[in-house]
Amino acid sequence: MGKIRKPKPARARRSQAAEESDEEEQLPVDSKENAIQTILDQLQGADVEEKYCGLQTFAIMIENPENVPHIMNRGLVKVAAPLLIDQASSVRNAAAGSLRNLSTVTMDTCDAMMEQDIMTPLICYFHERAESWVPDVNSKTKDEDIDTFIQCVNLLLNLCESSDLAVKYLGQSRILDILPRYLDLGTFSSDIVTAVLQCLFVVVEDNPAAMAKIKSNAEKQLEALLGLEGTDPTILLLKTLSAGVIINTCGGNITTLPTDVINRIMSILANTLSVDHRLICSQLSSSVPLKDASGKVEAPKGKAAQQLESQIQSVSQMLTAQQSSIEIIANICSCEDGDELQGNDSSDSDEPDEEILENGHETVLAEDKLPPEVMEAFISLEIFEKVWARTQLPAQNVMLILKEYEGSQLVEKRLLRLQTRALLCINNLLSTLPIENLGGANGVYKIWVDTGKLVFKQDADNLNLLESATAVMRAALDKIKFRENGNTNDCSLFSDLALSDIEIMLTGVKECLVPEIRSNLIRMIGILALLLVNNLNDVTSNVICTITEFILEQAHKENEVWVLAEAIDTIVDLYSEDETDVLAAKVKLTDKLAILAPILKNKARQQKKLPKEYKVLVTTASSNLPRFIKYKRDRISRL
Repeated sequence: MGKIRKPKPARARRSQAAEESDEEEQLPVDSKENAIQTILDQLQGADVEEKYCGLQTFAIMIENPENVPHIMNRGLVKVAAPLLIDQASSVRNAAAGSLRNLSTVTMDTCDAMMEQDIMTPLICYFHERAESWVPDVNSKTKDEDIDTFIQCVNLLLNLCESSDLAVKYLGQSRILDILPRYLDLGTFSSDIVTAVLQCLFVVVEDNPAAMAKIKSNAEKQLEALLGLEGTDPTILLLKTLSAGVIINTCGGNITTLPTDVINRIMSILANTLSVDHRLICSQLSSSVPLKDASGKVEAPKGKAAQQLESQIQSVSQMLTAQQSSIEIIANICSCEDGDELQGNDSSDSDEPDEEILENGHETVLAEDKLPPEVMEAFISLEIFEKVWARTQLPAQNVMLILKEYEGSQLVEKRLLRLQTRALLCINNLLSTLPIENLGGANGVYKIWVDTGKLVFKQDADNLNLLESATAVMRAALDKIKFRENGNTNDCSLFSDLALSDIEIMLTGVKECLVPEIRSNLIRMIGILALLLVNNLNDVTSNVICTITEFILEQAHKENEVWVLAEAIDTIVDLYSEDETDVLAAKVKLTDKLAILAPILKNKARQQKKLPKEYKVLVTTASSNLPRFIKYKRDRISRL
């Protein structure tokens, strides 16, 4: 029935930038309103020191997210943004840093910044300050000017990632003609080139005008970066990001590139993922100062401090490179099937990831859509194994050490995000690779079990982890189910499944507040029940009936219409087999579904503003349910 494919993993530049402003700090003043008014007065003053002081206070205030609504309501962005083009280098730098940090708070914050005309002065900065600028080694403000440029590039990235309007303004500006000049490593530092690549990686995607412009303006620079020699984290990051930009300039369709370029890109992605992230983080934890008996940490000084900072930066770059590599792989897996996977309304087709397309008497599986040269590279370079390794965190004591030391907290956060991105990529790879290259049904079952340990044993408060991991568990069961083609006689993996084994999953559905996770868990336990249908006995029949009653109960409680549709769809798929007629009669299935039908119809009428893929799911479930009830009633009546 109508299924949805998880969208491509969202880019993570925003959260990378946000890490540097996570610490909450209360403003040492009696009144927020008085503080904001003081900032407004200072920002509009004529004195450089006064403006700089106002921007510093502004930066301190936004470190506490609770202050952000007050800041936005008073229009501080509208006053601070023009300082991006102030004559004083220190003021430009402070404005760029504070506004970039503000843009990392939430997507809604970026929308509010757009409403306060952030783009006009930001575009002016690039037009006036960046069109011909080259860092002057003799300038006293060289480092400040470099940082200002990087902050403005990151601000542009965050705004474009959040707002279509920002992307529109970008296209109307000359910025995409200016940025390619900053890809020259002979003139600009690796930090500048990296920031520009990260920005282009995001703004070029799904943007035909930007694709054409960057392809014509930066093709030689990108090829040069792709050919860099060395395995230093800085080099690997530059090469990986260049590969991502190159792929995005051709609309994500890697097959349009020359074969030798495809091979180089796949080799770069594999090499980036070959570095043992757990080992380098463990080595870093050995260099990080620990808390003493009083709970204080004595930070290193002098040369030792520089060495530690360099090691932290190197590990951070490596983790960022691996995350980018994983995102590129995930997009390669999903770029071929686009909208084709949406809208399949056959009541007996339940493969979101293994779509069957009619072509005469032939069928085309999702795993057949990947270009042969890419599939060969995925298998020969062991891409799945390398991505799966990124789902495993370093030892718990290593994570704790990295989290406790302020200087390495960024590394700990990047590790958690790398794990989440890797799981999202595994979700795509499961649908793309043949099951034989995943260790067969037993190998996929192990993935399901190991991912379940992450879901239920690691950090229940990490909602991003829960969503990505439950998506993998769902995809793994779909893979096994499709392989068995609805017949599990030769697959005894789940034949001994008892109620106690799924109790923790049922509890997870009850307690979950995130619709996407509820949907994944509901679908997952439904597939588990379906895998038991051809191995019916007293135990498995009891499990199937319990799962059925649980899903129906949850459906009555569900507020989100698309999750309700997913639950109904799951039940319909489970009982579409004729062998389930007796069980359907036992749980009074048709009567209970008849009660849910008008509920689904009413909620669908009330919740019309849904993403396209969710609309397809709701429409399909609404259409199929009455037909299924009629069909099953007829079957049960003949028992």
